[in-house]
Parts: sequence; C-alpha cells; structure tokens
Amino acid sequence: MPNQPAVPALRVQSTALEIKVLPGIGAKIYDFTYLPTGKSLLWHNPRIAPHAYPVDANFDNYWCGGWDDAFPTCEACTHNGEQYPNLGELRSVEWNVVKQDTAEVELHAGGPISPVRARKQIRLSRESLEMTFSVEHVGHSAMDFIWGTHPAWAVTPDCVLHIPAHRGIVGYANQPMLGEPGRHYDWPHLQTSGATVDMSRLLPPGPNAAGHYATDLSGGWYAIEYPGENFGVLFEFPLETCPYLWMWLSYGGWRGYYVAVVEPWTSCPVTLSEAVAARTHRVLQPGETFSCTVRVTPWQGAGKLRDLLAQRGLQY
Repeated sequence: MPNQPAVPALRVQSTALEIKVLPGIGAKIYDFTYLPTGKSLLWHNPRIAPHAYPVDANFDNYWCGGWDDAFPTCEACTHNGEQYPNLGELRSVEWNVVKQDTAEVELHAGGPISPVRARKQIRLSRESLEMTFSVEHVGHSAMDFIWGTHPAWAVTPDCVLHIPAHRGIVGYANQPMLGEPGRHYDWPHLQTSGATVDMSRLLPPGPNAAGHYATDLSGGWYAIEYPGENFGVLFEFPLETCPYLWMWLSYGGWRGYYVAVVEPWTSCPVTLSEAVAARTHRVLQPGETFSCTVRVTPWQGAGKLRDLLAQRGLQY
C-alpha cells in the first residue's frame, strides 16, 4: 500500500509540528504530523502514491491525498473559451522553492492557463501551521476566478465537525438519506423522508458519499474533533474572503475512500462557470493580487477547543 512520497519532499518542522511538502505536485502539503503523539492528520490515498501528472488530467484519478489548493475552479468547467481541470491548473505543476529554513518554506509557480504568478508560503510555529496562498495577475484583461483550499483529513467514524454555520446546502448525495441536490436545511440537521441526519457527525464506513455546503457562517473557522482521543484540529480562515465551506464527505461511497475534505471557499457553487452565473465569483484585474492566509492548530485535551476559540476571540 502506498505510504511514502515517490517524488522529492521538503521537510519543515517546529517543536510540535512537522510537514512534508511536494514541490513537484502543486506544492501540496502531503504530511502533517502532530509530534507529541505522532498523529498523522492528513489522509493518504491507500491505492495511489504521489507522482507527477499532466495539468489537464483528471485530478481524481491521480489524487494521492494530502492538502491541495484550487484555482481558478474546483470542478472542471469551460469558461471564456478555456477548459479548466478539476481543482484548477496549479495542483499538478512543479513549483520552485525560493526560500526554505527549518520552520518555513516559500514556493512560486506560473499559471499554465491563466496569466498569474502564484506564491505559497508555509510557516510553522510551536502550535500552529500558517499558510498564505496568493496569485498575481500578470495579464492584460480582467480574469474571473474562485479559490479554495482543500485539506483531506484522516478521520474516524466518531469524529465531529464543529462548524459555526446556520445553513447547509446539499450539493451532491449518492443516497436519499443525505439529501437532494439543491436542498437547503438548518445546519447540521438534515431532514429527509421523515428522518433526521446530523451532518456534523461522521457516518461509519459504508456506501455513502455527499458534498454539502455550510453557509451563513458566524465565524471564520471550523474544527474536527476526535472524541475518543481527546484531540482535534482548529482551522481558521478570513470569513470576509471565504464565506463558504464545501464539505466532501466520502464514507466509502466514492471510490471506496473514507475521507473528509472541509474546504473554505471564496464562492458558491465551487464550479467557476456556475459561480459566475450566481455572481459569487471574484474578479482579478491586471496588476492585482489575490491573497488568503489560513491557520491550523491541533489541540489535545478535553475542553481545549473552547479555550482556543476564546483565545482567538471566536464564538461558536
């Protein structure tokens, strides 16, 4: 079973955290380890090891897991005469390492389709990972885009999603119990056929898979809790930049994978052409730069999430 990168990896470490970055595959963060316990936080595909693949390839057929970023779309689409692959054009290109030290790395790449220069900076402190992703428009006419970041979490059936959302929207469901596409509901309680499903509670392995949005957020954060381990991860993002969460929840019903991908997004839906139609997309003018910084903090201990939220001035 594949578990080690088949491509060069950069190792970045602080006293409590360690990551491995793959410059040759979109500068993805492949490993994210909490050193006090040795817990590996990111999901690895049990059937696909990391390896390079073409820009126009189907991302799903090459997805080795880890944490990717998406620009200028999530789902594949055609827009303004260009065909954009799923998860966008930067997730498979080779990025250049322009700075690296013990606890920080910076990488740059050019857009193979869009006239952009992309930069990704990752910094580790004692307790947190901070990642800044930016794209500078180096072309000559306005460009439509959406952006999101795509961490695949290694979850267990007892995990709980803590999300300060007021509304959920069904984007995809392969079983009636997980809703009908387009259905709006009061997060996290989805009512279908007389039954209520708590979408904040992960389902056990089986035939189910769903893609839902969490919207009307009261704060720019979410958390994944592992109750049996008194452990969890707090993910913070700027709400004014990313007012939507897209949740890809495969409990075994998509290609046999058990994984939760919870993604802050600038727009909804997460297909560029559809976001343009819904007027939730972003526009980058020549010379402008889009930038977003997110922070991830693992925690350990009962009640620690509430403490972290209070320290950050965040409310549930």
